[in-house]
Amino acid sequence: TTRLVHFVEMEYSIPRVAVPDALLAVKDFIDRSGMMISFPIEVRFVAPDDIPLSTAFGEQRGYIAVHRYVGEPYEQYFRGVEAIMDPLGGRPHWGKMHYQTAATLAPRYPEWDRFQAARKRTDPDGRFRNAYLDRVLGLPS
Repeated sequence: TTRLVHFVEMEYSIPRVAVPDALLAVKDFIDRSGMMISFPIEVRFVAPDDIPLSTAFGEQRGYIAVHRYVGEPYEQYFRGVEAIMDPLGGRPHWGKMHYQTAATLAPRYPEWDRFQAARKRTDPDGRFRNAYLDRVLGLPS
């Protein structure tokens, strides 16, 4: 389908029980910032799974997604929301905007080392590397 509304998006998963307080913190951040946010905040919930780098690995998670229309500045908003999600063990959606690195992501994924071992085994020559993956997964060892 043709998309009529164009936007940039950041989405984080956090433990389900943390969602109400996180939403209040996001609202407070927006109110204090003076930013005019005209796009809804989306919230959804997902059951746990056992996929090593899944944002729902190991526990029920709530997802909070924030958006800005294409052409609107988004960095202040996204970095502010990310700062709220970080201490909650927030795991960013892998295909959406975020500012994390391998160093900040590894502690949030209990099976990080298992994934890295599989990565090394299945891509020993680094053929599937790119700048984004180097940032979020680290350089192959």
